[in-house]
Amino acid sequence: MHSQVAGGPGFRKLGLMALVFEVDQEGHPRPEIRCDGCGAVIKDHAHGVAVLDSSKSKPGTLLEPIFHCQGCAEKEDKNNPDRRSMPIDHFMLYLLNNIQLTPTVLEHAGRQVRDLSN
Repeated sequence: MHSQVAGGPGFRKLGLMALVFEVDQEGHPRPEIRCDGCGAVIKDHAHGVAVLDSSKSKPGTLLEPIFHCQGCAEKEDKNNPDRRSMPIDHFMLYLLNNIQLTPTVLEHAGRQVRDLSN
């Protein structure tokens, strides 16, 4: 299997993992998505994209997605108009489906999280 990081000309990788935990005021770790371009936390799925530059990839290639906030995505689109990306909500839906996290499983997990926080 091959592995590559999505991106294009002019892309600046900070070397940070995009999926992070941020500790809130009560000390609880909360999962977040960090922009791989500028390092800012993407607080709303509508304000970022998952970059999947798979246009030249062969079957079986493992791609490591990167996440960009809206500002970094717009800059990258100018530098690399052929770059492939998808909205974060689409990426997450594909991911959940691929790891068998069905709506029923998610509802059960949601109840467990609520029970832990009460």
